[in-house]
Amino acid sequence: MSENRRNRRKNERENDKQTKKTSVTKKDKIYGIIAIVILFLLAVSAAIYASLAGWK
Repeated sequence: MSENRRNRRKNERENDKQTKKTSVTKKDKIYGIIAIVILFLLAVSAAIYASLAGWK
């Protein structure tokens, strides 16, 4: 294998490693969506509790 080809492959591998570190994984997206849903449900339940308790 020529040195040029070897260096090109090495550079491609290094570029792949850099993009993988900065990309958001599917698992992270799912955790984010779950956190947003939980916060929304807490806000709705707090609003309902406030209206029932008579807070103003």
